[in-house]
Amino acid sequence: MNSLILVSLILSVLLGIFRGIDLTFWTDAETGLCVVGPVWLRYAALAAVVGIAVAAGRSSQPKPDALRGRCIPSGVAALAAAVCYGETAVLRILWMHSSVVMLLRAVLEALCAFWMLGLGLSWLRKDWKAPTRSLTPAVLGSVIFYWCVLARFMENSSSWHRVAPTAMVWQLLAGLVFLSALARALYLPGTSDGRTLCAGALASFALCLCWEMPSVVQMLAENGSAALLTPELLFRLGLCCVGVLGGLCAVRCCRAGQGA
Repeated sequence: MNSLILVSLILSVLLGIFRGIDLTFWTDAETGLCVVGPVWLRYAALAAVVGIAVAAGRSSQPKPDALRGRCIPSGVAALAAAVCYGETAVLRILWMHSSVVMLLRAVLEALCAFWMLGLGLSWLRKDWKAPTRSLTPAVLGSVIFYWCVLARFMENSSSWHRVAPTAMVWQLLAGLVFLSALARALYLPGTSDGRTLCAGALASFALCLCWEMPSVVQMLAENGSAALLTPELLFRLGLCCVGVLGGLCAVRCCRAGQGA
């Protein structure tokens, strides 16, 4: 595997550790404001790790066709994401209080769950085949990330000093780029851009998994098992699963590229 990609994965894990320490000791739990150190240090660390991830992906020689085959870890990660987004959709419907906007979001999350379910089952099959007959479910299944990016801009009225809402936009964009490139690699292999796929996958690993996991752990620590019945936590867990999937896909592509 490309040494720069290995460095990117290690730095992403270190970023997650730094984020966990930051949330525990240097960030106010109620307001989300940094109480120790400049907020720009957080953005600088996040930007540096993501920048290295993108550079590593763009400088690699990945083989996207390696994803068109059986892989149990990838299949399990995709199925876990399907469960998270499916439960999120159900809970959001129960909690929407006649809100049309929330109903629409729940539908998009259900479509994402359907796409992840097909993706996971296809990777668990011994005789791999495309998750669905057409590309449409993959496209519709990724719309939720685009929706949430727009919602973040409309709903977030906080300042730059609250890092989490701003970083969430980056996370959603990384997930959107990765899943879009993944769908193209699986359904239209002749037109797939492996470097974009690898860059998006590594960025998703850094942002959706390593950066997000400490926040999930914090929510569980504060609210206990009751947090598992909230759409917010389940959506974040789904985001973490997408990050795991990104790391696995990047490694698979790059190993195949080295072996070619």
